[in-house]
Amino acid sequence: MDKNKQITIIGVGTFGLEIALSLMRSGVTVCAIDSDPEIIDLIREQVSLAMVMDATQKQALLEAEIQEVDTVVVAIGAGSLENSILTTALLKEVGVENIIARATSELHERILRQVGASMIVNPEREMGVRVAKHIVRPGFMEMISLPGGACIAQIPLPDGFAEHTLEELGVRKRFNLNVLGIQRPKKAQAESEGQQLLSLDSKALWNYKKNLGVAGVAEDSRVIMNISPTQDRFKSGDILLVMGKEDDINKLFNT
Repeated sequence: MDKNKQITIIGVGTFGLEIALSLMRSGVTVCAIDSDPEIIDLIREQVSLAMVMDATQKQALLEAEIQEVDTVVVAIGAGSLENSILTTALLKEVGVENIIARATSELHERILRQVGASMIVNPEREMGVRVAKHIVRPGFMEMISLPGGACIAQIPLPDGFAEHTLEELGVRKRFNLNVLGIQRPKKAQAESEGQQLLSLDSKALWNYKKNLGVAGVAEDSRVIMNISPTQDRFKSGDILLVMGKEDDINKLFNT
């Protein structure tokens, strides 16, 4: 995301606050809006701007010139569906071009789209899918979906892969997958020429989690990119970062 963009978050519950803080850590300008003064007081020092406002009032939105920001996220919780819908409709009416709205049900989602939401997110449903995948595939660490049916996944090194190269294993040919990188414990790291090492300090760790959806990365680990297909050998304890179709990722995981 362009760090010069200005994002407004309306509704600073757990979901909205996490978005706001994540954007701030990425260097994006964030305005947080909530009708509860106590919530705004708590987060005032953590965001670029914090405002007490009733976002269901059109005049308040106009006075705040909210139509000038790049994106508005309506993160109002499940207990205020009416406010969520009304706020989304008013944002569209005052000229906000990009509105991301939180939905809590299929009906809520349909209404939000009808009144002007550009994008809908349903964190409860998405989390439910992730939990189900963990139950079905114990040990599977994380997967995120990309446009076009592709996925990026973080999986433990399959049995029998240690001390072999990508070419020897024929990962791309056998599984139709690209190995993007490896997470490896520092103590097992044998640094080779041509490898790009990313030390996971607190900032890099957050960026890694943000971009890849990873549930957790050990701080005593490194990420190795630009793996040589013929020279770099996997080590016991490696975690693979792979990209491809979900069915192909499942085949590799179950190897």
